[in-house]
Amino acid sequence: MLLNSMSSPVVSLRTLLMHPIFFIAVVGIAIRLIISPFVAVGYDIDYWAVIIRNIESGQGLYGLEGYYYTPVWGYSLSFQSMFHELFLNINVMGQKVPEFFQAEFYSEWWTANVTSTSFNFFLKIPFVISDIIVGYLIYWLIKDKTQDTKKATIGFTLWFLCPLIIIATSVSGMFDTFSILFALLCVVMVRKDKLFLAGILFSFAVLTKFFPAYFIFIILAYILVAHRTDGKAFSSILKAVAGAIIAFFVLMAPQIINGEMGESLLFITSRATSGSASTSILDVITNGAVVVFLLGIVVAAVMGYLLTKKSKEELDDSFFKYALFIAAFLFLYPPLPQYLVFLLPFLVIYISIRNGKFKWAWLLISIGGSLFILAANFSILMPAGAFTELTSSGHIMSLIDWFQQPIIMSYSATNLLLYVSGVIQYLGILAIMGLLGIEWYIDFRKSDVKIWAYMQMRFSLKRSKT
Repeated sequence: MLLNSMSSPVVSLRTLLMHPIFFIAVVGIAIRLIISPFVAVGYDIDYWAVIIRNIESGQGLYGLEGYYYTPVWGYSLSFQSMFHELFLNINVMGQKVPEFFQAEFYSEWWTANVTSTSFNFFLKIPFVISDIIVGYLIYWLIKDKTQDTKKATIGFTLWFLCPLIIIATSVSGMFDTFSILFALLCVVMVRKDKLFLAGILFSFAVLTKFFPAYFIFIILAYILVAHRTDGKAFSSILKAVAGAIIAFFVLMAPQIINGEMGESLLFITSRATSGSASTSILDVITNGAVVVFLLGIVVAAVMGYLLTKKSKEELDDSFFKYALFIAAFLFLYPPLPQYLVFLLPFLVIYISIRNGKFKWAWLLISIGGSLFILAANFSILMPAGAFTELTSSGHIMSLIDWFQQPIIMSYSATNLLLYVSGVIQYLGILAIMGLLGIEWYIDFRKSDVKIWAYMQMRFSLKRSKT
């Protein structure tokens, strides 16, 4: 219903089959579905199995230790648990595999608890669906802005075939794609002036992963500029705020009733203070993540203020530029690769509508982030070893052992891959900041020339009068 109302070019089966993104979508879906059952980052996906078991035992999301996120993803897991019980009858979600005990000595991020191929496959299907909807929203936003099918197709491709996106969802099994889905739907609704719905979607995005909260200032600024001349700015903002507040309390109602509000917001505070043993206020405020995230609020507010100074004609370009800058700034504190799922849609949109040079940043982030996740090396193949005849658990463990052996001084291949990929990924973030800085400098020089010419004209007029 929603997509059809967006003047979608996909109006019939024949149109769908002939559409330029159809083949790209088929390839991307096929890759995801083929790899999803056999690979997993056990540290992440094993927790989803634990949460489902907690839910099925009647403990709820926060009754037992293990769930550290806001409840939206938990509701999704609850629905999947119900669906599995009613229709799929997955008898084994996972098991502890003795052959992989040694892996736990190599890294705290590796576990001998291995999820089954059937559990992996069906858990990741919603991610595949989310990925393709996000891709279509990117396509629609670019097409709506540029009226250029080729640019929109490039944007869809850069998202849907991006190796980092494929690996983050179909290997790691992380749900960041849901947050960006809600965030982009919010942007679409703001542009279509469906502001109450936009507010609802904003709360969904923030309560899935917190990063979209930093867009609040530019979203409010967009609404203000869009309604600056019709006298509806205040009432329009109230609609969006009302939608967001109502959605927040509806989503959080079970936690409020059960007195679990603190637990449900733990992910926000734990991520902000991660990386140091925060034994005092000084420990917290000197933590790099805290500094960047607090400065991010200031940066987001400044971007919102700058957007209020734009004309309607400049509004869309400036909104996407500022959104990209905010997202990149937040990741100046080196992020885990899956968090970059939040950044990539705005990078892809900006590449397509404004500046193709940013493709180098996309390439660096895609390669660096993918390799960082794949530094888990053969441990991601544990499901294939434990639950299929394709290989054996013993063979997988021997490959993990081999990858952990020192090859340069005391550094193993895993260590080297983590360091190199982390640097590549971070260079991509710096490339975004640098290219945006160059753009702003060029714009400033142009405005400076105009101001100088204006001052010279005024000075000449004064001299002529005297």
